[in-house]
Amino acid sequence: MVQDLKGESDDRAIRMMGGFGGGIGGMGSVCGAIVGAVAALGVDHGKGTLEEKENARLFPLTAEMYRRFAAEIEVSPLCRDITGIDFTKPEQVKAYRSSPEKMGRCVGLVGKTAAMVYEMIRREERKTSS
Repeated sequence: MVQDLKGESDDRAIRMMGGFGGGIGGMGSVCGAIVGAVAALGVDHGKGTLEEKENARLFPLTAEMYRRFAAEIEVSPLCRDITGIDFTKPEQVKAYRSSPEKMGRCVGLVGKTAAMVYEMIRREERKTSS
């Protein structure tokens, strides 16, 4: 979605995010949608080199996104709380992946998180173009 907004396409950006599913490699930690949202905000506001300074808006925007995730999308930021499964147990993963309801919940929250970040990036662009 961010690549669409920017008119860019890079397979590496998508591949780079693959290990965050299941709460970072299936460990049930922070939801991959949150990690993706932070990465998307970093595209515009992060630094590109070690010498470059980050945009001062990066941390406030990331904190806003995190708070809004909890308020508007899911109560917990943790994958294990959202899904109710232990991704280290193959039988639970199999049951989860075969459940359209459970998979749909995650797909839905990823979509809502992407839409939220998209709106935030657009809002920031409007501020800088004014």
